[in-house]
Amino acid sequence: MSSPTSDERRAELLRAETHVLLRSPDFIRSPVMSKLLNYLVEEAISNPGRPPKAYQVAVDGLGRTEDFDVQADSYPRVQVGRLRKMLAAHYAARDSASRLHIPIGHYAVEIEVDEDALADGQNVAGPNDGELDPPSTARTERRRWFNNRQTTLGLAAFLLIIAISLVWMLNEPGPDTSDIAAPSEQFSLPPKIYIAVGQQENSSANSGTATEIRHFFEDAFARSAQVRLAVANGTDVAIEKGENAYLFNSILVTGPTGPAINFSLTSVKENETIWSTSIAMPDSAADYSEKLGPIAGRISGIYGVIATDQRKHLPDDAMIGYACLLRFESYRANRDPDLLPVVESCIEKSLAIDPLDSPILAAASFFSFLREEAAGRKPDPEAGLEYARRAMVRGREDASANFALARASFFNGNCSRGKEFAEKAAELDPYEANIQAQTGAFLYACADPDANRYLRRALVLDPRGSILAETALVLTLLAEGKDKAALEAAEKIVPSSTGAGPYYDVAMAMVYAKNGRIEDSRASWDRLVAAYGNDKVESDEQLIRRLVPNPLLAERAIQLLSRTKVIGD
Repeated sequence: MSSPTSDERRAELLRAETHVLLRSPDFIRSPVMSKLLNYLVEEAISNPGRPPKAYQVAVDGLGRTEDFDVQADSYPRVQVGRLRKMLAAHYAARDSASRLHIPIGHYAVEIEVDEDALADGQNVAGPNDGELDPPSTARTERRRWFNNRQTTLGLAAFLLIIAISLVWMLNEPGPDTSDIAAPSEQFSLPPKIYIAVGQQENSSANSGTATEIRHFFEDAFARSAQVRLAVANGTDVAIEKGENAYLFNSILVTGPTGPAINFSLTSVKENETIWSTSIAMPDSAADYSEKLGPIAGRISGIYGVIATDQRKHLPDDAMIGYACLLRFESYRANRDPDLLPVVESCIEKSLAIDPLDSPILAAASFFSFLREEAAGRKPDPEAGLEYARRAMVRGREDASANFALARASFFNGNCSRGKEFAEKAAELDPYEANIQAQTGAFLYACADPDANRYLRRALVLDPRGSILAETALVLTLLAEGKDKAALEAAEKIVPSSTGAGPYYDVAMAMVYAKNGRIEDSRASWDRLVAAYGNDKVESDEQLIRRLVPNPLLAERAIQLLSRTKVIGD
């Protein structure tokens, strides 16, 4: 059991546990997190009870310049959130008598120690303090020799991996990759993304602007669950066996109408640019969220460029972890009944490997609320809520976990609680159009006036048009009595947009019916039946409830289409 420790003993345990952590694979692969952990631990030792402020963490712990603006840049909070997740993941996979953790809301590292376990020799974390037998000189020397030798071998192995990876990357294109596909039992991770920001010689932008832009995208990508932010100084391994990585490049230029930024995304494995665009330079850092946010979302969103590219090359036998989430999002967008058992199976396998994986638990929670028409079984709201709560064990700073709790609350009719967690999810990943769109759709169903704000933000983040956001915005306008405006917005929707699914035809049927265009409404309904009907005998109402899991939205659709006699005859 835990017991109070002296300051000297606490410092000794902190440093010893930090030493163990820094030798673990995750921290070896992340020099930024290692540096941050070292800094926070030394601060906890030197200034107990006085955790550093965000500015100190940014400048002293993360190497930012002294003009760093904590009001405009959340980089230290995001990076400490990443560190918090790494610590939780490390201890979830290992038994340890000493555990470091960083409480939510501040930057103080704390240590929990089970002295009984230490006494049993489970984790000897430092020299004698009166409770443990002192090690003999010979044993200390052997341990020192072993540690030095182990460190040397580990470093040599790490450098060898880097060398092999670089040789492999630089080899001539077109190698046979048939033998490097991820096996079915491998727990796949999101791909890495590298950030590079430069400027042309004749660019009017200064180096400070380039640094600010790099910091913005580091913050944005660190928040996304679709990518892993890679170390850009060359110490990170670009491609692991059978995986891809991406280079996100921003070049500051002077265009014909003024300063601009040219963006491009390169697939490292394929050695080809898969996306590019150019925008006018934002006037100031205060405009980055509005101007650069859509670029970040376009790259690292659930249906963004990287996730779409990953789906194109997804091996059939890659089923665990991130690969499973890609399939889940495909099902959630299109409701393909053939994909349902595949996704449910991969969720089960993923949780067997990591029972506290927050995004996987969030997906499991979603399936618990599917209607019987879709899943072939009755919804289990209690299981859905339990999955969402488990997702929060490791994922309090994870957007998917917070949204899982929001969704569970909305589905259980608790709009105020749902809104609380949905807003937290949108804050944690503010450039994910899908979260903004779903939040707006749920708030629409709750008759909350804030729905419009989230829906319009989703459309700003996804300039191509998010079907969910566009259709929910149409329905919001209908709820506000703006039938003609809803019709105008509906007829601008492009059905082939990413994530198109049954919501589009449901919304079109509703908006046509509300504007008295009954034949057009029936045509939209017929398209819905043709695309998403099945061989089973089901009523029109059952079809809507199968395709639209949001119960409040489904009820609104049924009432309007029944009242106008589009369905039910």
